[in-house]
Amino acid sequence: MPQVTKFKRAWLSRRDDNGDELNLWLKQGSKETTFQCTLCKTSDLDCANQGYSAIYQHMNTKNHKANKNSLKDNSLLAIRTLKPQTVSIANDNNSGILVIDNSQKSTLLPFNDQITTAEIVWALTVARRGFTYNSCDGIGEVFKSMFPDSKIAQQFNMQSKKISYVMSHGIGPYFHRELVKKIKSREKFVLCIDEQTNNQSKKQLDLLVKFWSNDDGLVVTRYFKSILLGHAQASVLQSAICDAFKADGINLKRLLMLGRDNPSVNITLENLIDQEMKKLGSGLLFLGSCNLHVVYNGFKAGLSSTSWYVENVCTDIYSWFKQSPARKEDLADVINDFGDVVEKTLLYFTITRWVLLGKFVLFLCENIFDRFLTWFQQEEPLIHLLYRELSELFYLVLAQFLKYDFIVGKSGGDLCDIDFKLNEKQLNSKNIRIGERTRKQLNALTQQEREDFFKDIRNIYHGISKYFKLNLPLKNSFIRDLQILHPSMKNAQDVDQIIRVARGVPDLLIDNEIDYLRNEWLAYCIEVIDPKWIIKNKQTDSSGHEHITYHRIDFYWNNIFEITTTNGRPKYPVLTKLIKNILIISHGNADVERGFSINENIISSNRSLLSQLSINSLRTTYDTVKNSNGGYSHNVCACLTI
Repeated sequence: MPQVTKFKRAWLSRRDDNGDELNLWLKQGSKETTFQCTLCKTSDLDCANQGYSAIYQHMNTKNHKANKNSLKDNSLLAIRTLKPQTVSIANDNNSGILVIDNSQKSTLLPFNDQITTAEIVWALTVARRGFTYNSCDGIGEVFKSMFPDSKIAQQFNMQSKKISYVMSHGIGPYFHRELVKKIKSREKFVLCIDEQTNNQSKKQLDLLVKFWSNDDGLVVTRYFKSILLGHAQASVLQSAICDAFKADGINLKRLLMLGRDNPSVNITLENLIDQEMKKLGSGLLFLGSCNLHVVYNGFKAGLSSTSWYVENVCTDIYSWFKQSPARKEDLADVINDFGDVVEKTLLYFTITRWVLLGKFVLFLCENIFDRFLTWFQQEEPLIHLLYRELSELFYLVLAQFLKYDFIVGKSGGDLCDIDFKLNEKQLNSKNIRIGERTRKQLNALTQQEREDFFKDIRNIYHGISKYFKLNLPLKNSFIRDLQILHPSMKNAQDVDQIIRVARGVPDLLIDNEIDYLRNEWLAYCIEVIDPKWIIKNKQTDSSGHEHITYHRIDFYWNNIFEITTTNGRPKYPVLTKLIKNILIISHGNADVERGFSINENIISSNRSLLSQLSINSLRTTYDTVKNSNGGYSHNVCACLTI
């Protein structure tokens, strides 16, 4: 029998008669003795008998040469992205499905596919920039006029109906399916929810998911779905969420926790989902509501304990100027005279948007609240810092009006045990913290006005402290134990902490894994850590002060996960599994609320007829482009396999 020739990878580096490398179109077939031509879109071609001669014969066929010339006549299109990873979608039926290729290998596309690619890039741009579908009518003519020498531009065609169909039935669903695949591949994910009334006068429930991305080596937050509702009772929300997971084949047992704010409907929703999960033998991790909202509401509780009526006054002032163009012009003239001393724009007041409310309120904001509220709106995982930061925040509030002896050395849950209303613990009016700018104005007040003022100040501090005492999770031992994830907590004496954390995560580690975890943690504690895994940058200013920028905590841990034993196996498999599913825990709901601005851009007043399918497709595409290669649509490598 003649010898059977197998496909050889060395053939890929050969060149044809024109000097072009064969790897631009040649690849191995489904069997070792076959090859395929991606340029001609062939099925398996046999090379068992003729070997390389079979490939040479194919490249000299009339059809192959025509396809090659068609590419050359229209400038060979090289698809290239910045990430050295590949996502391939099988297309056995040649049915025309969307393929995203994240490889660095150049791919040659036939002319029709070059047109399709250009149209897809435009569709991605429409979603990313918030262009309306109607704005695409005539865009093909614009491109023809702008690029008269481009054959692609002459054939470009994306009218409003076409782009609506492509977005709703092609690009959007494709990106959603890819996201679902990633969710299904993880042990756990976190669901973050919030709702708003959109420009369609419908309640829009936005669902975002947090999970560990193996591709990126860090925690990511991705848009999952929006659900339009009329009534929004807890049972309706629970059914909508569970049905959404069921439709995508996502097992509810994978849900770790619910990131939410604190309305009673969300508390009931969390309990309903937990009951549903218990039927499956699992359950939710309960950590309470968004702590950003708790801090907001603590500030509000303090202001509400006085007769200042700050919210009403600010709203009245805003309305008084809003209704009169003449007053607005006069206000602008006066403000310009002050330069940078005051705000240039009069914003509508809400209790979470703190404008100029008086010097004392500014003192509270700048010295106590702003740092926490700004820091914990970041997207990176911060759950390991939450307990310490909340403890410091509460301590700072108490230190403004209590004597030092009663708070020194106290932190965390101990602060909640302080009876802050006892007279003997209070600072006198001379020492209570109100800020220097406020204190300088006291001489303008009468004695009675001063007494009333300090009484109000004390009530504000008491109101904030009372709310914090009832609502901050400083008695939560699980959140306290999560501090162990910080690199500075790498201590063998704290091994019981990591064990408690492992036991606290529902349905993640089995008993044997928890036993292994103890030994892995002890080994980790003697691991020599590269400082570059922790410190991102060091700079020294002109005064000689050193400024350090740190890496995200998931960057540090991803480097730990990649440590191997001498035989090449992962050194910390159980620790990796646990911490990947701890870092995804939500520290606040800012990610969902940032999406409200995106909703305003997508569902503007002149797009009130968008369907739920269109809204989901636009948001999904927006989110994908935003998180791909710098957030530019032309960097998302997209083409159609016909």
